[in-house]
Amino acid sequence: MAPPLELEEHSHAGMANRYVAGASGLPFAVLRGYHGTDLPAHTVVKPIACPFTGEVLTAVPALNPDVTVIHAQRADRRGNVQLWGITGVQKEAVLAARRSLVTVEEIVDTLDPRPGAVVLPSWVVTAVAAVPGGARPSYAQGYYDRDNDAYRAWDAVSRDRAAFTAWLERL
Repeated sequence: MAPPLELEEHSHAGMANRYVAGASGLPFAVLRGYHGTDLPAHTVVKPIACPFTGEVLTAVPALNPDVTVIHAQRADRRGNVQLWGITGVQKEAVLAARRSLVTVEEIVDTLDPRPGAVVLPSWVVTAVAAVPGGARPSYAQGYYDRDNDAYRAWDAVSRDRAAFTAWLERL
């Protein structure tokens, strides 16, 4: 029998800062957050005083995943990856990880410049796989829109084991 799953809760900002710290090679990140919530009682964060102002902030430990998996729009044949749109902390998650797998809509000969695009150089990407439609039911800007019907249906599927099992079998 597998050991029970351990959960560690963080805010979105806390997780983003954890990836940034990991990508930067730092042991922790500091942010204004968690104060006034019950999250500090359920996770690993520590209060820390700003050495300049004395303000009490929150330190969150760096996150360095064994593997990060993201989806992007395209990669070139040398393994450089290009993504754009609302990229969140995908770049930081890849940079923080020991290894990374990037699925892409397409592999191209050259990456044409795009305003606001991020390019992950091949030396930070362990493997690339062409997986057209790999972001579905979410969207890939410039390729397809979000499937809102799938998101609406997911709530019921995710709450019922039989519905979830049937959903898996349809894949």
